[in-house]
Amino acid sequence: MKKYIYILHIYISMAYKVYWLNMKHTNKLIKELNQVLKKTGGSLNKAQIKRIKFYTDQSCITNSWFCTLRGQKTISEEEMYAIYLGAITPLLDDLTDSLKLTSVEIMEKLNSPDDTTSDEMVLARYIYAQLTNNCNEDFYSAFEEALVAQDTSLKQLEKDNLNNKELKNITYVKGCTSTLLYRIILCNQLKSGEKEAIYSLGYLLQLTNDMFDVYKDYHKKQQTLYTNSTDLIQLYHEYKTTLDKMILQFMYLDYDYKNIKKCLCEISTITSRGMVCSDQLLLCQKKTNGIFKIGQYTRKQLKCDMEKLSNIIKSINYSIHFYNQLKLLTIKLQ
Repeated sequence: MKKYIYILHIYISMAYKVYWLNMKHTNKLIKELNQVLKKTGGSLNKAQIKRIKFYTDQSCITNSWFCTLRGQKTISEEEMYAIYLGAITPLLDDLTDSLKLTSVEIMEKLNSPDDTTSDEMVLARYIYAQLTNNCNEDFYSAFEEALVAQDTSLKQLEKDNLNNKELKNITYVKGCTSTLLYRIILCNQLKSGEKEAIYSLGYLLQLTNDMFDVYKDYHKKQQTLYTNSTDLIQLYHEYKTTLDKMILQFMYLDYDYKNIKKCLCEISTITSRGMVCSDQLLLCQKKTNGIFKIGQYTRKQLKCDMEKLSNIIKSINYSIHFYNQLKLLTIKLQ
């Protein structure tokens, strides 16, 4: 019974942070950004607001993980950095994907106060200025690394098929650089082995994102490990192996064990969703003679709806299984 209460408490706590606390911070930020655009006669549209909310949710979630890990809540400065970082992410994506700007060009424009070519650039420049105001030295290099990863990800939109090795590298780098950036905004220094653990976590998060976006990516002709695969069983094993590796890496970090366990259980609220989505996609593959034929499935078959009660229950059950796995691993490591 204790483990069920523990996991349910984590799910409720994460939901409160995302759907209440972060919503308040994001709504305040949207008003702030609209005031910035008011000077040029513009305002955020519904699509932009939706994307900003999505990414500030991601920022809130990862921020919670890393604060839990260190055993200390965020200070107001860290909350500000997290919300701004979440908001700038979709704007930079637009500048990379739509305008085909390279990381070098984006950095030049971010540091050029006279360039007001688009609302996205006006907002990105404003947010970047807030992020770099008294930030730590590691932020600049981590920010540029994340931008360079975006450059490489443009290959996913090319017509020529990328091989599995290329796609895996793009997925890994994109995931690990962006996740590390969310960790760098916190005041406490990285501990030995923490960067490597965050890289594994970032890869997992990118894989999770790609499996949930498989229908959308396929129809907009964006190549990922999932859109290009004909056998998701291999990807399932890749996901599980990376998850097991990440657990061990976190367990060996020089943090209080109680905080590590809670942090990993919070992370499981996302990786468990990945397991639910994997099950759904594997079912599609099973229906087509064990071969994943993405063009033959409907949106309903490929789109994993995590608002369905049945999927929420499955996710919680995976987290409980995750909790049991941690308990067994702890005994082995003692």
